[in-house]
Amino acid sequence: MRLLAFVALVAIAGCASTSGGGTTQSTGSAGGTHTTMSNKGLANLNLAHNYMNSGKLDYAMDRANRALRSDPNSPDVQIVMGLIREKLGDNERAGQHYAQAVKQAPEAGHVLNVNAVWLCRQGAVEESDALFSRAVRDPFYKAKQQAYFNAGKCALQGGRLERAEQYLRQGVELAPQDPLLLAQLAEVKFRQGDFMAARAFFQRRESLGAPSAELLDLAVRIEQGAGDTVAADRYRRRLNEQFPNYTPPAAEGTRQP
Repeated sequence: MRLLAFVALVAIAGCASTSGGGTTQSTGSAGGTHTTMSNKGLANLNLAHNYMNSGKLDYAMDRANRALRSDPNSPDVQIVMGLIREKLGDNERAGQHYAQAVKQAPEAGHVLNVNAVWLCRQGAVEESDALFSRAVRDPFYKAKQQAYFNAGKCALQGGRLERAEQYLRQGVELAPQDPLLLAQLAEVKFRQGDFMAARAFFQRRESLGAPSAELLDLAVRIEQGAGDTVAADRYRRRLNEQFPNYTPPAAEGTRQP
């Protein structure tokens, strides 16, 4: 999932620093005012995030703990600690941090989104869906398309194609040029057997930039389903030329975010 590309940034993305002392707003990706953090806490939280991305997990945890000591009520600190725990393979404690973040900011869209993704990974699809629905109701959440994408991806993995399409279309209404949403809608429509709609969403995605190997593979399958062998062969040649080492997944249902 885009949690996949964004979940590691979600807690830090909107944190603003100030040149003075005292406290400053910490907005997360929600864009609103859910919590406040001290400058010291923000500095340690950003360092924790940077260390985590560099693979220096011991340093990351040290800085996260410092941020927690100075700002024990910050849900963003809990999110980053959860991400670090995940990377350490400590899933139980990661889940506890995400749950604590929701307790501290029960209406914050970015917090709900992260916990929903976590629950989806654990197979708790219904609980995850409920949190995604709450996340997009946050009026301060400025990146709702991310929650819609994750919700759609989770529903798709659970075989709930209509629910997945509903979420993804809502995301496209907010961000009509989002390549990940368009690509996922192409996948959903393909699985529904609506090859014309799948082709249309793929073409919209393709117009935004060169597709990945997975997308070219999807295009092959879409055109095969639509009965256009010429187009299927054209995409297959592109796939073989651009990604000669690509191996298609064994089964659709096994794809992971």
